[in-house]
Amino acid sequence: MKQRIAYVDAAKGLSILMIAMGHITKISNPLDMWMSSFKVSIFYIISGYLMAYSGSITSRNFKEFIQKLLKSLVVPYVSFSIIGIIFKTGCVFLKHKPAIQVHDTFMEYLYDSIFLKGINSMWFLPTIFLGEIIFFWIIRSPKVIKAVYAVLGLFGITFGNKIFDLVGGIESLQAHPDTADNILRLASAVSKGIMAAWFIGAGYLIYFYYRKISDVYVKTGIGVSFTVINIILSQINSSVDIILLDEGKYPPLFYVCGIVGSVGAIALLDVISGFRELTFLDYWGKNSLIVMCTHTVLGFRTIVYNGWKSVAYIPKIGNFEYICECLVVLAILLLIEYSIVEIVNSKLPFLIGRKNKKQKGVQ
Repeated sequence: MKQRIAYVDAAKGLSILMIAMGHITKISNPLDMWMSSFKVSIFYIISGYLMAYSGSITSRNFKEFIQKLLKSLVVPYVSFSIIGIIFKTGCVFLKHKPAIQVHDTFMEYLYDSIFLKGINSMWFLPTIFLGEIIFFWIIRSPKVIKAVYAVLGLFGITFGNKIFDLVGGIESLQAHPDTADNILRLASAVSKGIMAAWFIGAGYLIYFYYRKISDVYVKTGIGVSFTVINIILSQINSSVDIILLDEGKYPPLFYVCGIVGSVGAIALLDVISGFRELTFLDYWGKNSLIVMCTHTVLGFRTIVYNGWKSVAYIPKIGNFEYICECLVVLAILLLIEYSIVEIVNSKLPFLIGRKNKKQKGVQ
């Protein structure tokens, strides 16, 4: 059995913290632009990295592979979708809204879940699920298919946007908005899945090259240089928002930043882990799934942000003070999430497809 890789768990922890921070910030700022450039793609890259490390993608048949995905991704997606639908609908009901609005809210989030759009931040789970399935077949395909996908996979988000334009121009669908919305929900998930598979493949290849590097100075050089390059490029490619199918002002840079930023972070965390334990990032990395399924779905992000805003001051421009205030909000949010993580792991592990609260010793 393969043992956990400390710097990989730390990288996942960094990713989920950046995702949570991105959901707190409401005003464009340099930090948010940098985080948005690779905070999602690093998750996909790590997935491919671990597939290569463990050999699971090639050692399992499709039945075994899909069973693993059902347990690790589908179970939590279904569990927290049900909880999220009840919570969101209940909130509307408690606001004494008309019955039709309560009904519409219930149906909206139900369709979001069924057609894989996901409730709030849970959009990520269907995309990595689809991405891993696509990659499962790509890795077994002839080299020419792999080469073709290496190019076509770059246009997954473009495909999604084209479907949106197409559906918007079909008169028969305009007469049936529910059908049109469901098509768009599914198209959004599939297009992101295509994109995810590309990054998963990149992570798979990165592992085989990175494992050959043993010199700590080389790793440090890669980590620092790649991170600096990513910081610079991220400020050029503004407005990245994958949930809205937006790859930024210059889409090719989204893929460049995704690779460069992820490799830079992995290398730096690898070097640092050789000198000291990354306990904080390690914890959030191991529990990133729970955080992904709860911090926006159950309203914790909104509660903390509005609560802090009412007792303190959050600037209306994306300056240094604004970033610091948002970091305070993140710290408070993590205190809440820590409680949720501990409750789920100890009392409700079935929600995330686990049988007991003990962390597994493999990745």
